[in-house]
Amino acid sequence: MEVHGDESTSVPEPRRLCPEAPGRAAVNPLALAAGLLLLWMVLPPGASALGLAYGGGASLNFSPVTFSGVYGISSSNPSGSASQVTSEVSATSLQFLDATYVVFHLGLFLNRGSTEPTAASTTNAFTAVLTGLSLGVCAKYPFTIGPVAVFPIVGVEYVLNLTFADDKGDDLKAGLSGPASSLNELWVKGGIGVDVFLGDLFVRPMVLGGFKPFGAASVTAAHPTGSLALAFNSYKIDVCILFGYRL
Repeated sequence: MEVHGDESTSVPEPRRLCPEAPGRAAVNPLALAAGLLLLWMVLPPGASALGLAYGGGASLNFSPVTFSGVYGISSSNPSGSASQVTSEVSATSLQFLDATYVVFHLGLFLNRGSTEPTAASTTNAFTAVLTGLSLGVCAKYPFTIGPVAVFPIVGVEYVLNLTFADDKGDDLKAGLSGPASSLNELWVKGGIGVDVFLGDLFVRPMVLGGFKPFGAASVTAAHPTGSLALAFNSYKIDVCILFGYRL
């Protein structure tokens, strides 16, 4: 039997998650995660046997991102006006699937930084917004203490950048170049969490610290009247509040 054909079609689908193809990877992880969640949600007997839980919530991410801008470059003002602001906190909306010792999460990430001109007469400052798709898997080991369960947790998170734009709708990501131009981030994280049970419902606060194993990155984007530089940090602290239901 011959199986010859276009060899490009034989590339395994998971390889699309590589940073070199961010446009295609933005769809596949979401579809895969949604399919898994739907599968487990429609199988309650099996879910009960495996000790599954499903829920959602939000996370505040304390990891400084410094936006440095130069605005108002023109023939009369060739150097423009410089400004800088550090956005200390970003937010992520989360959904999670808990299999007792393993947790998968899917979320949407948002970071907004407003740069203000150093000169009051300059009106060319703007707001830059980063959005991304957060994908994570963690291992945990719960200890039951009365009505609560305490667990250490460790894992990895990959933030796939979706957009980098200003408040006027300009695509700043199109002006990036270099190894870090995808703006994707890989984090190694660890911390502690608590489940407070109310029947089959539970509240889950968590605190996690994270670092980038490949270090921080800085990139520069062109703008119609200047440029904008981003400087990321290599550490962060996540404070999460989640609500779940035992299936």
